[in-house]
Parts: sequence; structure tokens; C-alpha cells
Amino acid sequence: MSEAAPEGFEKEVIGYCDPLSVRPGATIGFKLSSYSPGPADVSLVKLISGDDRPHGTGLIEKPLDSDMTSPVNLTTQALVPGSYARVAQMPGFDSGEFDIWVYPTLVREAGQVIVNLAGLRLQVDTSGFSAHWPNGSLQVRLNIQQRRWYQLRLSFGDAVGLSVERYAGGVGEQNQRWREDSGEGAELVAGDWLFAAQAPGVKHFNGRLEAPRLKSRERVVAHWDFAEGIGGQEVVDVCDGHHGRLYQTPTRAVCGRHWDGTAQNFQQLPEHYAAIHFHEDDLTDAGWDDTIQWTIPSDFAGGQYALKIVQGSSEDYVPFFVRPAKGSRGADLVYLVPTATYLAYANQRLGFAGGILGSNRIRHANDAFLYAHEDVGYSLYEYHRDGSGVHFSSRLRPVLNMKPKTGTWAFNADTHITAWLDAISQPFDVLTDEDLHLEGAQALAGYTTVITGTHPEYYSTAMRDSLASWLGDGGRLMYMGGNGFYWRIAYDADNPAIIEVRRAEDGTRAWIAQPGEYYQQFNGEYGGLWRRLGKPPNELVGIGFAAQGFDGGTYYRVQPGALDPRVAFALEGVDATDVWGNFGNQGGGAAGEEIDRWDESLGSPPHAVIIASSENHKPGMLRVKEEFHMMRPLGDDPDVKADMVFFEVPGGGAVFSTGSISYAGALAHNDYDNEIARITGNVLNRFLRAEPFDYPA
Repeated sequence: MSEAAPEGFEKEVIGYCDPLSVRPGATIGFKLSSYSPGPADVSLVKLISGDDRPHGTGLIEKPLDSDMTSPVNLTTQALVPGSYARVAQMPGFDSGEFDIWVYPTLVREAGQVIVNLAGLRLQVDTSGFSAHWPNGSLQVRLNIQQRRWYQLRLSFGDAVGLSVERYAGGVGEQNQRWREDSGEGAELVAGDWLFAAQAPGVKHFNGRLEAPRLKSRERVVAHWDFAEGIGGQEVVDVCDGHHGRLYQTPTRAVCGRHWDGTAQNFQQLPEHYAAIHFHEDDLTDAGWDDTIQWTIPSDFAGGQYALKIVQGSSEDYVPFFVRPAKGSRGADLVYLVPTATYLAYANQRLGFAGGILGSNRIRHANDAFLYAHEDVGYSLYEYHRDGSGVHFSSRLRPVLNMKPKTGTWAFNADTHITAWLDAISQPFDVLTDEDLHLEGAQALAGYTTVITGTHPEYYSTAMRDSLASWLGDGGRLMYMGGNGFYWRIAYDADNPAIIEVRRAEDGTRAWIAQPGEYYQQFNGEYGGLWRRLGKPPNELVGIGFAAQGFDGGTYYRVQPGALDPRVAFALEGVDATDVWGNFGNQGGGAAGEEIDRWDESLGSPPHAVIIASSENHKPGMLRVKEEFHMMRPLGDDPDVKADMVFFEVPGGGAVFSTGSISYAGALAHNDYDNEIARITGNVLNRFLRAEPFDYPA
């Protein structure tokens, strides 16, 4: 992807911030860059709706006064993808031997550096393996097989030699050996060593490395055991303490040369997982300098904001979220912003480069930028260039689809909810997924009601447990979407800006983790669907993912449960008694895109009231694949439906679930005067009242 942007879609300025969620008195850093260095105007806006489509809710932003200096001078800050390890200040040696295990996954004519020993390099290309040093080089010519283990042994001193052994990948192969020698000598000079790159951004290696080891004449000087500290970003030298550091989060907890299927969990036999998988396109921290540092004023109201940057015809928004001061609340309602899901889809190209969401169409400047710039990194729905799935995503880089004017998926779809809350003058605080993960149920303490976004799909164990605990203490939850609480994720304990997913076993997914690699490296938990982990979303919110389709929405048919006195509060003033939501700006109906249904066999509470259920979905709305076990014909499927449900929880709390991503897109219809908005408002008003709900007999 290197084509220029289509006419009218040029974009020069981009940025991100750190942290994403702040309190009054804290400082936020805005990291900005322009491909046309020079001045740019900056301003603060309260971001209410980002849906700028002609038939959408409309772009709604409120400019704010601030002490921020404008204009600011923008420079070009480089994006340098590629993971590697650095071992600083290695001593020099006049002779010795270095060996390493290598598993190439993408070999090209251009050389990729396996290790740079302060100037003495081992490389791989389509011609074989080679050694290079300031005064010479040698090459072992062979036909490189990808995804096979090789052991390389480099001797240096008065002469240089390189031996290579390829290990068989199955019973149909045999081990093979090669060796080349050079009469020229080489020594190791003191300096930094890099594994998987010549330098940051230069000749990155694609593949797995294991057990690099250096011997002097007398002894083993260094031996990096990658089975040590798999959950972190340190590479451990088990000899003399020459520890190193990983950059851009290469993948650990992957099968190494010893893996034989005996263990599926790296914690059982770490020596079977003593490899690290590096990619030339890994990017989890752009590492940009702050262009602006701004301290949140003590009287600044909580909410959803953005820094707006304008440079000529190019603009960018950098969203951020402001929480109340610690120990205080600004409202009884808190909007739980699904930032983990935003990261999962961060910079996803499915909408214009094929895949489940798109038709190869560039719709706006942010799409065009993504199309031309793979260097901003990938979403968790894409593949690395070597064909492996992307396991990590981060907010420490520009995220082109977490901003207004980017279509209605994830972030912008969720602004339909914030626009509705603004339209009805409902105060609310904000809390991000990262906040909930780090602070637990305490982050929700004191709030009467939590309202979710349209697609809270990715949840860590801490997040799910905290939300369940808060509900058990009498909380009220409004689940405003579909396909929620679906994938288990992990946060990097050392850097919670980064999340990890392991797409294990089953589920509607873009790729599947490799055999033996279903356990998350950050915390050792088994990855995959919460449903496959014994905690389906039905247990938490009464419904769970049922079907997916993007060829248009439909309506809800009112069900007998709507007559239950327990839900009478939700239907006050609702005139329609047959169908609801046969309208909306996401597919033309309130039920669509991804939908959830009630299912007692999956843990839906039997006392839940099914108020309405969708019907008459388009042909593209297909049942989730985890619910059938063999190929089956398409056709009418009674389980392809969205269920709108309500149920009480012990402790006086309750849950209202809409069952559809498209639901929020119907709120603004007829200037918010419609049955979907009325039902939702009735539920919110009742949930905010202190009066507890009675658990049914």
C-alpha cells in the first residue's frame, strides 16, 4: 500500500496523545506530526458526535476556550516499525563463537539481519545465510525453506567460518548441513548488539529466534534464554547478566525448536516456548516527542474531547477523555468507553481493502492515509507481511479511525450515544476500558448506572470481573450494542497502552492463533472467546453474539414480554405496539450489523424479559460460526435475531440490553422523537432512580 491519496483526500497532519484518559490537574501530551512541516492551528473541542454523513447524526463539536498556544510549529516525526532486541554495551572479543537458532517466516532477495554484533552481522536472503564485517563477508548458499529451524554457528578471530544446519520439518525431510570459511579475520568490537535488525527501521528480520549464545576461547560469555520472562520485554542472559530489551513488542509465548505438542501452555514447559517472533511491521510505540503538553484545569468538566489540528486543507482530531477528580463524581451515570475495542480495530483496513466490512472503497482522508501508510501499524484483524496474525495493538501511535469523520464503526458509532445524551441534557462521566482494567470495580463505585458503547467486544478478565462485581452490588447496566464481551484480552502490565489477543479455537475471527499458542504472553491466561472459557456474555448481560451481516438493518417485533408489568416503566409513552425501529442511520434499521440473542442454554437468566426481537434480516446476516459444527445450507434461521431484554440482578440492580450494534443509530431519527429513543430514555430515567429493583420470585 503505497499509492497516493485520491484527489480531495490528502492528509498531511496526524497525531496521538498519552495518556488517553486524564483527570483535572494531570498533564496530557499531544504528539503531532506533519508531512509538510510548519505552523498549524490547534484548538480544543468537546466532541459530541463524529458522524458527519449527510444522513447521519451530524458532526457536533463545541469549541472551548483554553490557555493552549496556537498556532504551533509541526515537524515531521517518523514512524519506524519493526521489532527487535537491543543488548547495550557488550564487551569486545578477539575470537570466539556465536550460535543462534533461526526460523525464517518471510525471506526476500533483500537481506534481513538476524543479529548485528556491533558491526559483525548475520543475514538471510533468498540465496542463503551470510556473514558481513567491515573487512569482508562470506555466504552459505542454500535454498532457504521458510518455517523450518536452522542452527547457525559463526566462528570469528584469525578466520571467519559459518556453519548452517537445517532441521527436518517432518518424516519426509532430513537434516542438512552446510559450511563456508573465509581466510579473512574478524573480531567483535565493543558496542550495542541488536537481534532481528541492523538498526531500528533497517533490515528487520521476519521470523523466530532462539537461544543466542556467545563463547569466548575459555567459556560461555552470554546465553540469552528467551524462555525466561516471557510476559515481559526483557531478554535474559543467564550467564553474566548482559540482559537486553525488546522494542515494538515482538510475539512471545510462541513455539520454539523443542515444541512437540506435549504442552499447550508455555507456563508448563517454558523451554518449549524459548523463541521470540519478530516482524518488520510491528509497531506498538511510535515514540514521538510531545508537541504540546497541557495540564487539565481543576474546574474542567469531565467528558469526551479532542484536540483539533488544522494545517491548510489538512486536519486531524486527537480524542481524549477527562474523568472527574479522584474521589469525586460529576454525575450518577458513567459512560464506559470501549477503548479496548477501539484498539482492536485501530487502523483496520477491512472497510476499503476487502474483508468483512468493506467493498474496496476509500471513503475519506483517513482511509486514504491508511491505504498509503502501513507504517502506522495494524489492527488485530490483519496479518503481518509474513502471514502471521497481529496479536498486539496500542494507542501509542496515530489511530486513524478513532476520530470523527471516519464512518460509523466503533468510535464514531458510539458518538450516536453521546449525541443522544447531549440532546436530552443528561449529565454523564466517562470511564475507559483501560481505567476499569487498572482500577477494578472501585472505578465504578458510587455510580448508579453504567452505559456501554455499541460494541464492547474485547474484555480483559479484570474488566469483566469488575463489571460483574459492581452489578452484584446493585448496579444498573445499559448494554447499548451487539457482539459485546466476546474476546478475552490481556493488557501489558508494564505498559497498559498495549493489548493482546490470542484468537484460539473458535469464533468469528480474521485469523487463528498457531497451534500451541493460545495462551496470552502478558498474563498466562488462555485466550479466545469468553464463551469458550465458561463465561459467555449471556451470563453477564442476558444475551450473546448470534449473527453478523452488513447488507442492511431491520426492525424489532414487539414480543409478549412487553406486557410484563416488570418492564412497564420502559414503555411509557410508546405508541407503537407492533414493530419498533424500522429506521436508523446504520443500515436503515435499529437491528443490524452484529446482533445478540437470549439463550438460556448459554447462561441467559431464565427470568429475563424478552421485550422485542428482530426479524426479516437481509441474506447477509449469517449465524456465528461457533454455533454450527459442520457445513450447512443458508436459509431461514430462527436463531438469527436480536433480542431486547431486561432482567433484575440480586442486590437491587438491573440490566437492559439492546442486542444490536445498529441500535444507537436509530436514536436520532425524527430529531430524537421515536420509540427507540423513548424506550432508551425511559430505561435510563428508571435506572438513575435510587429505588431498588425487586428480584422476581
